[in-house]
Amino acid sequence: MRTRVYVDGFNLFYAALSGTPHKWLDLFALFQDHVLDAGTTVEQVHYYTAPIKASAADDKQAPIRQQRYVRALCAYRTNHITIHEGFIQRTKRALRLVEDLPGTPAGTAVRVFQFSEKQTDVNLAANLISDAWRGRMEQAVICSNDSDLAGALAAVRCDHPALRIGIVAPIGDARFVSADLKQHAHWHKVLSAAHLAAAQLPDKIPGTPLTRPDAWR
Repeated sequence: MRTRVYVDGFNLFYAALSGTPHKWLDLFALFQDHVLDAGTTVEQVHYYTAPIKASAADDKQAPIRQQRYVRALCAYRTNHITIHEGFIQRTKRALRLVEDLPGTPAGTAVRVFQFSEKQTDVNLAANLISDAWRGRMEQAVICSNDSDLAGALAAVRCDHPALRIGIVAPIGDARFVSADLKQHAHWHKVLSAAHLAAAQLPDKIPGTPLTRPDAWR
């Protein structure tokens, strides 16, 4: 079955990869060899992300590691990975404290930086709908647990009933797969640590100087 996979990168990272040694992830191998059923042909994996701002990161090397990973993924899976980048927007907002801080009681409004990922959901939804309308696949697999995508899935399911839709939620417990997404999908499953561990890029990408960051070992 001709399949395209749409990966919400930040949802995947924060729900399944953060705090694990599995960040050097081969997205193509993950779905083609470990997650999807036999007889599935993954023709393209679309990966949606946004460059991390150094000002938004506790670890100032995080943006460098992220860009190394994106380059490694593209170099190793040249014909099967498409990267779609949004951006991180920084704003200043006045928010109220939930708990006391030294010298500042709960309920006090304080100005904070707020970092928001922009365009990822919209880009994913737009590409999904476009690919469905142009008949580029027999099956669409969405790797996300973000209910904001429910509208796009509903539109595709309504207008293209022959197109199969699958949800691969980057969470460890099937009980917590978004009900809003499940209602528009033909099937759903969750990612396990075993899936992620089995689908790692080579420590050094052949033909390049790109290596797995030491912090990701």
